[in-house]
Amino acid sequence: MKLKKMGLVVVTALSAMMLVACSKDSTNTDIVTMKGDTITVLDLYEQEKIQPTTGAETILQNMTLNKIFEKEFGKKLTKADVQKDFDKQKESIGENFVAALAQANLTEKSFKASIRAGLLQQMAIKKDIKITDDDYKKAFETYHPEVEAYIISTQNEEEAKTTIADGKKDGAAFDKTAKEKEAETKFTSADTQVPIEVKEAAWKLKEGEISAEPIPVADPTYGTTSYYVVKMIKSSDKGTDWKKYKKELKEVITSEKMSDITFVNSIFAKYLTKYNVKVKPEEFSAIFSDYEAAVTASTETSK
Repeated sequence: MKLKKMGLVVVTALSAMMLVACSKDSTNTDIVTMKGDTITVLDLYEQEKIQPTTGAETILQNMTLNKIFEKEFGKKLTKADVQKDFDKQKESIGENFVAALAQANLTEKSFKASIRAGLLQQMAIKKDIKITDDDYKKAFETYHPEVEAYIISTQNEEEAKTTIADGKKDGAAFDKTAKEKEAETKFTSADTQVPIEVKEAAWKLKEGEISAEPIPVADPTYGTTSYYVVKMIKSSDKGTDWKKYKKELKEVITSEKMSDITFVNSIFAKYLTKYNVKVKPEEFSAIFSDYEAAVTASTETSK
């Protein structure tokens, strides 16, 4: 399982050696200036020691945003907050955690630093998210409240068909086997752990009903297909009152906004403007162009 490096912006990398050339070999030369702070060639070198596989442009972007967001939100983000996220990821990766750190060229210290940077970015984004009643109503249209079901997956379609046939013959035996496999799952439409194909098939089932056919789910990354069998344990009807699920809908909308690159970049651009961020070497003056373009795109969309 891969480590989740939180919030780090990935773009085309530039050579740090070019920065030195542009800076007349002075490690004290400013590369980026902003209100109350600067980033020098030496600062970049020091960060490259920590992130040897990350390009100079990406590092400069991350350093700039991190300095800004530390000023804006740093006092509100505690070590305990960072440790909580660190522990969560460590637990999810399990015994391969140390190997995963090594593969990502990270130490526990640098990984926590990346987590902190990501959490600060999240705070900046969430602060700018405004949700209207129309947003809630639109999200409610496709929202499905929590259901409970047995979900069994296999790489073999015939095996899945046999599981379905056996389940229809002896429901109690199916339930027992599913429990032994720890296949009992609770999920909503916002859940990202259950494939959308499986969720949509589950919502069509009545309580106690098993899927009529295996549900194929393709994995484009590995070129494989898994076949799912679903049995509904406890279903739910959302009704017509979206306000009943306002908290859940807020999470859905917020998640969608935070996944919208144009929206996120437009927020970052506002902070770059607020802090009067300037890039000294002309050769690197475009490193924040994606953010500037996002503001234009966001403005056009809102018209």
